[in-house]
Amino acid sequence: MPAVALFAVAAATINLPGCTAADRARQEHRIPADLMAPEAHSDLGMVATGSPEATRAAVDVLERGGNAVDAAIAASIMLSVADTDGSGLGGMAYMVIHLADGRDLVIDGSPPAPAGVIPEELLELEEEDRLFGHKTVAVPTQLAVLELARLRYGTTPLAELIQPALEVAQQGYFLSPIQITWTHRYMPQLMASQYLRFVAMEDGHTVGRPGDRMCRPALAATLQRLAANGATDFYRGGIADDIERNMIDHGGFLRKSDLMTLRVQERPVLRTSYRGYDVLTFPEPGGGCRVTGALNILERFPSSMLASDSVERLNLMVEAFRIANGGDAVLARARPGAVIPVDGCIDKDEAAELAPMIVIGSVIPQAVLDGPTDPRCSKFGESTTQVSVVDQYGTTVSMTQTLGRSYGAAVMAPELGFPYNDLLVSFNFEEPACQNYLLPRVTVPTPMAPTIVLRDGDLVAALGSGASNRIPSIITVTISNLVDREMSLRDAVVAPRILWGGTVEQEPRVLIEIAAATDAGDADLLATFGYETIDRVTFPASPLDLARMGSVNAVGYDSKRGDFVGVGDPRRSGVALGPAVIAQPASGQQ
Repeated sequence: MPAVALFAVAAATINLPGCTAADRARQEHRIPADLMAPEAHSDLGMVATGSPEATRAAVDVLERGGNAVDAAIAASIMLSVADTDGSGLGGMAYMVIHLADGRDLVIDGSPPAPAGVIPEELLELEEEDRLFGHKTVAVPTQLAVLELARLRYGTTPLAELIQPALEVAQQGYFLSPIQITWTHRYMPQLMASQYLRFVAMEDGHTVGRPGDRMCRPALAATLQRLAANGATDFYRGGIADDIERNMIDHGGFLRKSDLMTLRVQERPVLRTSYRGYDVLTFPEPGGGCRVTGALNILERFPSSMLASDSVERLNLMVEAFRIANGGDAVLARARPGAVIPVDGCIDKDEAAELAPMIVIGSVIPQAVLDGPTDPRCSKFGESTTQVSVVDQYGTTVSMTQTLGRSYGAAVMAPELGFPYNDLLVSFNFEEPACQNYLLPRVTVPTPMAPTIVLRDGDLVAALGSGASNRIPSIITVTISNLVDREMSLRDAVVAPRILWGGTVEQEPRVLIEIAAATDAGDADLLATFGYETIDRVTFPASPLDLARMGSVNAVGYDSKRGDFVGVGDPRRSGVALGPAVIAQPASGQQ
């Protein structure tokens, strides 16, 4: 169908012949046993992370009088120990903060390529299908993000926030099912590393069982150095020297000069509204534009279409994701010759023009969506993790952090004890324009989109997720569950998902969780509309299938109960917990 014809359909008249009002009004949202998860409540704040150790460390900070920024930092550092495959000191982070006084901001830890990167050598790795190792490492930013947040908005010394992680590194943490899943998935890369395999497996070759205790003595020594010398040791001191020496010995591009010149930034949030709710998320080069774009498009359709369990809802969600993934470049393509500022984000006016492209019962041709700019380069890895925290005063943090793929580059400096990221290769090499991200000092894009949802200035939810370029659709689905389907936070997080997986090679176009026979029927009907691939996750589901659907660790405020609420996504062993008691607040409390 030509692009001009697609624009002739009015969104308000969309319907699918053969579906009755009763079909569209099914309101009993099905939660499979695999996704049953507890909901935590507290009057004094809330924490949700992908690790029980990280959640407990953050809650302890709140109970001692620290604020949400302090607690998020403690959780982040603990994840470097207890969730080694998902994030760590060798990785990156994005942070969105809503302060109790109403200010909103992001701290941008977008990783630059090292100054000495040689693109041709990375392209050779891609051709040889060896996209791991020291050459794939971008400048680590996670610790710089944490330190900037602490200095500007925290209340607690860094050494205090490191101490819980230091103790767990020495005494051990307990393996979770998702960590075992990633170890199996990345076994070839782990076995190729002389040192990292002993981080993932106690004896270097046998995968552990859930509950096995793992210690990290080398990382404990690094944390002791950071506690004694501060974050500057990582970027300007002895740890930076160790990183440079390790990179030189193994042919990596990262140098101490790259660490010394790194500057993470505080920036304005990316903001939109959705049916009266305020949505604060992470701007480019993150994935927030795809969240706001999808929401702006969905808002053009009746909320009732998204409230029901129906094939119309599935079709509408996927097509909104597809348009948002192309950004406002889709509009530029649809109006040849027109002068349209292309910034990657679909705003309200652009959404009003683009929404009529969606014709329920069909698929927008991909040629219509391929814009002249921004090929959406981020391919990314699955093992990203989310930290969400709110304190008793309302200061809220949503932070997403990653190494890229699980275990990142699958290499490390043995004396430092943390894996390096592989973010130089976490995008689509097949697009020539994407190869620009291999150039020296160019910032690497990601689809991560930590997000905070407010209503009249009050917290509704802080959330984020892992799962590669499916992250924006995961966040969008969860927000729609909260707003359109009026679900509780728990049900919004655990409800079966419909996701758009992108167009990267070997990436399924559509992913859907099948909770009941009626869902299977909707998926069958959806397949007749023209989607090339529909990848179904049926229950009971394998740990890997569950992990592919994301990891939304979320906190919020339950207005009905009058307290804070949290839920950890059961797909990746998430854990939520709130403080039981609060000590005297530290001076300068935000």
